[in-house]
Amino acid sequence: MVRETITPDEFKQWNERMVVKYDPDAFHRHPNPFVRFTERRRIKAIFELTDVSREDRVLEIGCGAGNILEKAPKGKLFGIDISLFILNKAKQKLNERARLFQADAQNLPFKDQVFTQIVCSEVLEHLLDPLAALNEAARILGSEGVAIISVPNESMINRIKSILVRLGLFEWLLHRKGDYQEMPRRMEDEWHIHAFKIREWLNLFERVFKVTRIRRIPFFWLPLRYVVRLEKIQ
Repeated sequence: MVRETITPDEFKQWNERMVVKYDPDAFHRHPNPFVRFTERRRIKAIFELTDVSREDRVLEIGCGAGNILEKAPKGKLFGIDISLFILNKAKQKLNERARLFQADAQNLPFKDQVFTQIVCSEVLEHLLDPLAALNEAARILGSEGVAIISVPNESMINRIKSILVRLGLFEWLLHRKGDYQEMPRRMEDEWHIHAFKIREWLNLFERVFKVTRIRRIPFFWLPLRYVVRLEKIQ
């Protein structure tokens, strides 16, 4: 795990190594159909929780390879990511459909209140300071805007992985193939800096936003991911 005293440049270099190793784009093409199904459910929930219109300015913070932005039904699309490796993939996927920038989620290069919709999916757990990123998101979001955040249910995923390891099924069910070569046995083994429970995440969100809805992904009874709808505090 990354040390707390890391500099911004060191963090960027470390993150780039993690992106290359655990390529999130390849995760959407995982050989296990349930993994792919869960990712599709996550993306669907994101756009079900916000009504994107043609005139909306939509920013994805930590856009990765553009797997979410390419599913946006409408809107003027923007994306940022700190990784140049993954941004190049997003540019190939999205072509001219979105404007993409290399930037740090904790220090966004935008003026105040310029976006009407913000998406930040499976990103905060990778950041040194998630609260700084939430404050930046609130700063650039318009007064009537909506932010959609998704985070993993670390404890449940770790329990399931532990059971699969004990049963000797982990490598068979979750081993990566092709571009997807690595799957850690615990979520926080390398790339995840934070392993918060959902109540801890909600407490953090509520320091900046008002929580209005929560979706459990892929199913209510199997919440491997939480997709949370936030509004600005007036």
